[in-house]
Amino acid sequence: MPLFRRSKAWLPLGMALLCGVSFRAQADPSLAEMVSAATALNPGLELAGAERHTAEALRRKSRQLLADPLRANLKHQTDAIGSELGYREWEGGVDLPLWRPGQANSYAREAAHAQEGADALHDSKWLEIAGEVRERLWAAAIARSEAEQAQAAHQVAEGLFSDVRRRVSAGELPRSDQLLAEKEYLLRQETMQQASHRADLAAQLFSRYTGFAPPPQPATEKRHPDSRIGEGHPKLRLALRTVERAQARRDRIGVERKGSPNLWLGAKRSKAEAGADYDSAVGVEVSLPLGSGPHAAVELSEAEAAFTQAQVELRALSLVLQDDLTRARMELERAATAVEQTQRRLTLADESLKLGRRAFDLGESDLVRLLQAQADALSARHDHQVRRLEYGLALARLNQALGVIPQ
Repeated sequence: MPLFRRSKAWLPLGMALLCGVSFRAQADPSLAEMVSAATALNPGLELAGAERHTAEALRRKSRQLLADPLRANLKHQTDAIGSELGYREWEGGVDLPLWRPGQANSYAREAAHAQEGADALHDSKWLEIAGEVRERLWAAAIARSEAEQAQAAHQVAEGLFSDVRRRVSAGELPRSDQLLAEKEYLLRQETMQQASHRADLAAQLFSRYTGFAPPPQPATEKRHPDSRIGEGHPKLRLALRTVERAQARRDRIGVERKGSPNLWLGAKRSKAEAGADYDSAVGVEVSLPLGSGPHAAVELSEAEAAFTQAQVELRALSLVLQDDLTRARMELERAATAVEQTQRRLTLADESLKLGRRAFDLGESDLVRLLQAQADALSARHDHQVRRLEYGLALARLNQALGVIPQ
């Protein structure tokens, strides 16, 4: 009896393989939910919180009435060591450090830029985690697809080996065909085991990072309408806010380097000799710095260097982001072309397999050619499934390059 008519065990498996197997878990988490969960499991966002505390401290300082804390002072003089006429003097007061013109506003501006920088740092870290989730998500999906394809190919090879062995026992096929079918079966078994290991590893890495089991077929992201990187890109925005913060700090130090005026308010009680009455007086004193010169040069130079460094890093980041976007666009185009090409190759391989089976059943072809046609069909199916997933990955990388945070 022809093999095609007797192969009832492996034919449905083969048809399932060639038609594609699609499994979808119920209530799969969205990409935004997976990213949100990953931010809770992985460090980084606390840096934004620390920056917000810094911004709040600067803001509170800018709202103070005085430039620095009050300082109390007390002075006592006596002639106990000397003439010993009974001279006594007590003097006490408080120092009131005053703001220089524009100094409080410079703290307020730095506080505003620090707050904006903290928000940008938060979004930048969120985007960074989103990129890692995207990579792990699609890596797990590709590995799982390869494992499923390898398992289906192994089942097809197992069914074919079983049927060939029966036909050899019945004297319909030579012993060499059984050896050939068994070799194919063992090869597919080894491939299935290796693919299963890679899929398990990718799934564990994804679960460790997000806390979710990876969905078998992730939803393909929608392509973002923006085609260029704007100032809203989280990483670019962070670099811009860093430049502004460094500039504000430099300007604030520039104001402070001249020193702050000080107002002293106090009182004095004294007597010239023993037995005399104490005299009392109150006083006011204003002290003005005559210029700090080199005393503030180091801090100002460091602030100027930090500002220059931030500008350099901004320009360097702009180039890197543009390069990443260019690569992402080209990769998406390549992935789209690959999907079309593998679809055409799959159609041809399916047709060739049908013809090869018919020829083998009719005795017009040998097992070697059937196995080759089957291998071509399996390879075409595998490549097409993987290329479709790679297209989803390429689209996710494009959105990542554009700075799109899943919502």
